[in-house]
Amino acid sequence: MLSLSGLLLRLMGMGYQVWLSGRLGAEGMGLMQLVLTVGLFAGTLASSGIRPAVLQQAARRQGEGDLPAAAGTLRAALCWGLGLSALVGLCLIVGSGLISRVLLKEAATAPAIRVLGVLLPLELLCGILGAGYTALGRVRELVSVELLERVFSLGLTLLFLHMAKGSLSATLCAVVGGSYGSAVLSVLLLWSGVRRQPFCGGQLRPLLALCLPLALNDYLRSGLSSVEQFLIPYGLERSGSRHRALAAYGTVCGMVFPVLFFPASVLYALSDLLVPELARAKARRDKKRASGLARRCLRGTALFAGCVFFLYWTCGGLLGKLLYHSPQAGYYLRIFAPMVLFLYLDAIVDGMQKGLGQQLHLVRYNSFTNLLDVVLLFLLLPRWGMAGFVVTYCFTHLVNFFLSLRRLLLALSEVG
Repeated sequence: MLSLSGLLLRLMGMGYQVWLSGRLGAEGMGLMQLVLTVGLFAGTLASSGIRPAVLQQAARRQGEGDLPAAAGTLRAALCWGLGLSALVGLCLIVGSGLISRVLLKEAATAPAIRVLGVLLPLELLCGILGAGYTALGRVRELVSVELLERVFSLGLTLLFLHMAKGSLSATLCAVVGGSYGSAVLSVLLLWSGVRRQPFCGGQLRPLLALCLPLALNDYLRSGLSSVEQFLIPYGLERSGSRHRALAAYGTVCGMVFPVLFFPASVLYALSDLLVPELARAKARRDKKRASGLARRCLRGTALFAGCVFFLYWTCGGLLGKLLYHSPQAGYYLRIFAPMVLFLYLDAIVDGMQKGLGQQLHLVRYNSFTNLLDVVLLFLLLPRWGMAGFVVTYCFTHLVNFFLSLRRLLLALSEVG
């Protein structure tokens, strides 16, 4: 169910990206990616680790048979998240002009940032409620709501784009409003399923105790990732014109990457399922089960990644023309195709490490490679242009993969 819903959601998202790229163009897609980067960083500040804390705390209470405490954890998280996200949203609204001029260097993005600020609390509440449903084992209901929300989001975006009068500013507002505004439907549906659940208070303090270390890690990673995303168009601009820089950035991040990672939906679902399976094997000290499962998953993923690589390498140019009417998108899809061979394996390796309790090492490796990304992009992009981005992306993700694989093999040897 998770694999099918993930594939369907990604298929809808990719179709939406294809249509949107025709509406905005490569340069408009680049600006859209920058606006969404601001939204992601603001979302990280607003959530402050609350979602994984809800998953852990509510699941533990539910596992102990204390459903009122689990429901109380969810309600406490909703209250805390609403207040914090409203504060971050207000900062976005007030600082939209400064962000658009200094960070994005495009005044037309200011209204879209203000829309982000208004809708940010809805997006956060939706994420917290989704975590609560997952912790309480109500995955089937959550998947149904997510599918319905995606359809509603597409319809809402199309409506807003039809109402927009063709200006870049109005178009960006329409896309942000449709993407974030659809969360109101999910919030209403998910809240209606838990609002009558008996709950007990006093759950905020233990929840915040879990949030603090998670929030610090999220701030570091999201901050580095945001700096990395802003460095890409800025570095490319220093190697050429701003128009070409935004067009190249939009082509790769807005067109190529959605296609490149579309088949990985199956692997992400498998990665989630591996976490409890390997956790049980570790608890039972069943080294044979853990090692056998790891070998089968790595072999199957390598075979799957090889098939995807062959498809993209041989048909990348054709896919670029069919999906985006862009030879450049097809060219970059072929360039990034070999990276599938280790990017897909890395997704499975990360899931297995989480099941074996290696989260701290994952945080260290991800933070290190994000910092390495920032340094290399700063040094290489002005000199090499897009080639510098390709080299940096390939090198840092290879480093991350080999560090993670080494840690996985060590963790497997320690089971039992």
